[in-house]
Amino acid sequence: MNTSELETKRISLRPIEETDYPVLFKWRNEFRFLSLFSAKREVISFESFIKEIKREFERNRHLQFIVSRKDTNKPIGTIFSFNFNPVDGYVFVNIYIDSEEENKGYGVEGIVLFVYYLFMFFPVRKICFEIFSYNNLSLSTMQNGSRYGFCEEGRFKEHRFFNGKHYDVFRFAIFRNSTDKISKLLERFKRNYSGWQD
Repeated sequence: MNTSELETKRISLRPIEETDYPVLFKWRNEFRFLSLFSAKREVISFESFIKEIKREFERNRHLQFIVSRKDTNKPIGTIFSFNFNPVDGYVFVNIYIDSEEENKGYGVEGIVLFVYYLFMFFPVRKICFEIFSYNNLSLSTMQNGSRYGFCEEGRFKEHRFFNGKHYDVFRFAIFRNSTDKISKLLERFKRNYSGWQD
């Protein structure tokens, strides 16, 4: 599998390019992104965003892809890996889908594609996801994916301060021994989409 094969029937993933910076900047400054998908809290200028994304790749950003709908070729989100540790064999992943496209299953497909790609081409045995306790959609998605190997590893009590209150952070993971399950799910997504269900 190479990056040109990172697709299902409905979406494709491709590495980010500089031409994607305007839409990435737009998403990065949205309240929904800042509240649900980022440790950052402040809105920044485009010039500061360019410096920020370059700095993140220098520090701990591993890979980043654009999620696009195949029927429109429109970017609808981004998925990236970070804190890649080849010695211990783990990496963290985060995904963001534009609010206009949420609740349509694109996030599930993006995660499955990216997880399979990471297991195929990088020395990772575990891929981790951290989700804030008030992010009900993402929590439900991970919990529903348990039959395919996604499991809750822990819960960090009152680890996230948001909107004047502390919230828990859940950590989920999927291990390399679940690759066969992910592969079968991916093949189904290449034919049609039915979420986690058979």
